[in-house]
Amino acid sequence: MDNTDESIKCKENNKGNIVVLNFGTTDKTNAVTILETALYLTEKYIGKIINTSYMYETVPEYIVLDKSNIPNNIIGEDDPYDVSSLNELVNGLENSKYENVFQEDESLVSQCEEYEIFLNNKDLFENKIKQISVEEYKTEASNIIKENDEIMKINLEKHKNKYYTNYFYNLAVVFKSFIDDPLHLLVILKYIEHLMKRKNSKEVEKFENRLIDIDILFFNNYTIFEKNINLTKDSLYAIMCKYINIECDDNCNKRLKDIEQIKDNIKFLSIPHVYTKHRYSILLCLNDIIPNYKHNTLKETINNLYEEFITNFSKLYNTCIKKYNKRLYVLKNEVLYLKEKTNIVGILNTNYNSFSDGGLFVKPDIAVRRIFQMINEGVDIIDIGGESSAPFVSHNPEIKERDLVIPVLELFEQEWNKMLQICKNEKIDKEEKGIEKQNDKLNQNNLSLQTKTSTIYKPPISIDTMNYDLFKECVDKNLVDILNDISACTNDPQIIKLLKKKNKYYSVVLMHKRGDPHTMDMLTQYEDVVYDIKKYLEERLNFLTLNGIPRYRIILDIGLGFAKKHDQSIKLLQNIHVYDDYPLFIGYSRKRFISHTLAQTCVEICPNTIAQNENIQNDESDKNGFTVRNIRKDKDQYLYQKNILGGLAIASYCFEKKVEMIRVHDVFETRCVLDMMKKLHQNE
Repeated sequence: MDNTDESIKCKENNKGNIVVLNFGTTDKTNAVTILETALYLTEKYIGKIINTSYMYETVPEYIVLDKSNIPNNIIGEDDPYDVSSLNELVNGLENSKYENVFQEDESLVSQCEEYEIFLNNKDLFENKIKQISVEEYKTEASNIIKENDEIMKINLEKHKNKYYTNYFYNLAVVFKSFIDDPLHLLVILKYIEHLMKRKNSKEVEKFENRLIDIDILFFNNYTIFEKNINLTKDSLYAIMCKYINIECDDNCNKRLKDIEQIKDNIKFLSIPHVYTKHRYSILLCLNDIIPNYKHNTLKETINNLYEEFITNFSKLYNTCIKKYNKRLYVLKNEVLYLKEKTNIVGILNTNYNSFSDGGLFVKPDIAVRRIFQMINEGVDIIDIGGESSAPFVSHNPEIKERDLVIPVLELFEQEWNKMLQICKNEKIDKEEKGIEKQNDKLNQNNLSLQTKTSTIYKPPISIDTMNYDLFKECVDKNLVDILNDISACTNDPQIIKLLKKKNKYYSVVLMHKRGDPHTMDMLTQYEDVVYDIKKYLEERLNFLTLNGIPRYRIILDIGLGFAKKHDQSIKLLQNIHVYDDYPLFIGYSRKRFISHTLAQTCVEICPNTIAQNENIQNDESDKNGFTVRNIRKDKDQYLYQKNILGGLAIASYCFEKKVEMIRVHDVFETRCVLDMMKKLHQNE
């Protein structure tokens, strides 16, 4: 392989090579920050992200095969990494030489020609890279696996505490890269690992837990195996300078230490990665993004290899490896397990015309008081919206969505910070008086702001908007964590670009709808309402991943009531299992289809006779049964009682179906339902 300066050419036509990488860390506390920083650095220095798998919590096979209980095998997490250094790193990075050239056209794309060629296992360009035969590759890969197995066996016996420490957090990512030479790519990836403070190979045992690990799985459709690589320091430095604007001097004095450590970590290069079909964690991630891809050395598609691995592992060891590896999605910087918990998303409508509570929370102080009330009631996420999408709503052009939302978010930040300072001062006072600290961390589901503790859970904030300028202001001011876009980012697709800001990504909810508030009730014709909507949402998800948004940051919403007849909304709920592979967001709260579905009840029998009985109080409160909270007085209270009570039944149904998020007005009532459901299922 040519390792000289001439071995790479930046193509004038902006064509790219397809690179598939695997990212991993063993730091659960900071997994999101570490992995997303690695994504940012890699995209900056090698090219655009065009697909990502979900993030997974994975258990190495050697732990699974230990016959004792898996949780007991995981001894516990190492001291978590100080991620503040990553923020300093991102703010002080050297520029990429090809970043601007390759990404000068920042328009959103609906397809990638090179990616399609790669998936069909065809050559992208005229091949100038030295390759080996399939048989040679298999021989070399087999030899190195045997050698590594022996090393691992010895290390597990000698240093078990170093290998049974943590779970691994992995994802696979496809890049369209401006780097033409796989060896150069390896050098840049090792440089990124070094920037992120990964320990030098001389300082650790082989395969020991690591802060960050970036492996090349595929590079175009090449078959390469280079061993005993021994690049000179000058060659390494020349490669780095080719892609990165590094200050040079004759002796490379500023980079000698960096280069020495990078050199130690470059021993061999294998494409495909030697463990591609031998590690469940790799196949698991690849199955999300390239299930039908078949490299010449693999003979089978990724999906077939994945299924065969599960089957063979079960036959050999009588153990299902799938149950030890969990799909994750991400909100803010927190990893959450798919299909394990139903989170309550509390609705805060700060507009005048929402269908049940419009006008109640337009004043910032009242709105912020409601946010704190919902936190006390056990909310998990706050969703704030300044524009109603209710049927037949007409918006007042004199009232700006921005003016209804930003003041509320800013006031909430101020009040939250004040509360934290009060808690901090009280904690200091107690410590000075020698009072024993209690309740160091509040239970997320039973947060009480009256209890002053060292750590208080601040729920993620979601902004319900399709407005690019509003979301940009929220991002610039760091006011929100999630975009809830009922148009699935079709109203203004440029809003997608705001979902990543250096090494910080925002989660996004993509909802299905048709038309606008005035036309959606006429757009309810589907060939198959369940699968038509699923197909649409999957297409939107794929569009966002092609444009660089991580899959694990994308949540789907079927859009109950939006261009759906009442019975169609019910059918969508009945078939919610078709989304078992996706994080799901359901908004049913107080909607028309609920009361329409319920039978007419509480019909008055002999009202005249009843009215004549002086011992029976005949007023509306008795008829209604209970007072509906947070609803306009001009609304039909009895109708909304039915919507709320029917909605609580849907909440319990969503708990059973393991829906990730339910968006509700009635937080307290919903929390009671979910807590009871959790208790009833506790010992199952």
